[in-house]
Amino acid sequence: MARERLDYTLPEFIERYLFFLSASGRQDSTIRRYRYDLIEIHRYMTEVDQPLETIDDFKAIPLETWKTFINDYLIEEKLYQQATVARIVTVLNQLNYQIRQTKSKLIEYAQPTHELTPQHVASLAEYEQLIRTNRSDRGLTDHQLVARPYLIDRNELILRLFYRYGLRVHHIIGLKMQDLNFAQREMTVHDRLGNAYLLHLERDDQDLMLAYLKTIPEPVRPRYHSTDPFFVAFDFSRMTFRWVYSKNAPKQLSIVMITKMMRQLNERSDNKRIITPSMLRNSFILGTYLEELTKEERLTKTCLYKEVSLRRYAEAVDELKDLL
Repeated sequence: MARERLDYTLPEFIERYLFFLSASGRQDSTIRRYRYDLIEIHRYMTEVDQPLETIDDFKAIPLETWKTFINDYLIEEKLYQQATVARIVTVLNQLNYQIRQTKSKLIEYAQPTHELTPQHVASLAEYEQLIRTNRSDRGLTDHQLVARPYLIDRNELILRLFYRYGLRVHHIIGLKMQDLNFAQREMTVHDRLGNAYLLHLERDDQDLMLAYLKTIPEPVRPRYHSTDPFFVAFDFSRMTFRWVYSKNAPKQLSIVMITKMMRQLNERSDNKRIITPSMLRNSFILGTYLEELTKEERLTKTCLYKEVSLRRYAEAVDELKDLL
């Protein structure tokens, strides 16, 4: 792993930043630690198809994407200690200061409490309100109304995968056509650590998946049993789905577009608070404690590989089950 990190090529603007730190008298061990953390940031953004090769790329990354990186990836998936997360956030904020020359932090990180509370969980009523909002054309611009037939099934499917299957954003954008077995009504979900989780698809969810695929014109539609991404990016300027000619494949939906979708749904909905993918996922995981499952079955169903990740859900289910 250390050799891999030494050989990893970072963008020029990040290398210049590390050189600046070295020239400022920082210790070699500090520079090495900064490099490791910046590699982790760059690798994550590359994997979720978020460009981070230039200063302009850095400035264009939405705040919601940084929060997903911290909460979903560093805390939930990597299970990093709070001190490690705080250190990576500090590195990110200092890079932001060097680029923007502003004292305001890019990310305000307060070490989270372990306890799961109602503010971390979406209720059934809130989820259903998001579904109704997606099906409604209220609040849409003329341009959005034109795109709506292409996106309504896709958006509802993403909401269902958050709430009914507990998927994370990176699970969704990483889903390939070869991961779906419609004959057996099964879906294989992969995490970044190489773990695979076989999930059963409900009939109505599979039907929605097939309906979504039919909204994509056949020339750019993901091909069955292939490595084509299941969720395809949409080009609003041309009102069609995007194709990457260099890869001869549809363009994968990005984390930024899912973040934008959630923000717009929240703005249009009648919910009294912002509902996030993590809140929808937390609801699903809590719901598994209302079923008779073995430890292994629950880990597979929630796409988790360590039992310690489930501890706070087990401790909170009695108090929060009425929300489900």
